[in-house]
Amino acid sequence: MSQLRETTRSTVDEPDVPVLGEAEAERRMGLLADLKVALDARGVSSVLARRRRLVLRYDLSPCPPSGLTDPQLHVFAAGSHSVVITDGLRYSLWPGRSCPADDPCAAAAAIAGSHGPAATDTQARRES
Repeated sequence: MSQLRETTRSTVDEPDVPVLGEAEAERRMGLLADLKVALDARGVSSVLARRRRLVLRYDLSPCPPSGLTDPQLHVFAAGSHSVVITDGLRYSLWPGRSCPADDPCAAAAAIAGSHGPAATDTQARRES
């Protein structure tokens, strides 16, 4: 079972992040959960985080909506941290790099390769 953590953020630093419907947010969580499983199989640590925008501003009219936003998969390997999101069609791995969301194994291979030998060393230790 994947790890799940819910975070709450203010819109002050992310005013253009769209609020997603419950079904779309769950669909994206599922895609990221599939990627998490593929990363786990390669020995790469990751944490899946649901995100919610909470607007507490009374001085704006109309007030921007509160609700679920893009979930994130935080990837930790080889002393680095990266965040993966999806639009439902592609995994956005880092600026300028993406993989099709229907192939989490290819995305996991790209992530493991980008995080250097420590990620692959962990996998080799598990297999021996």
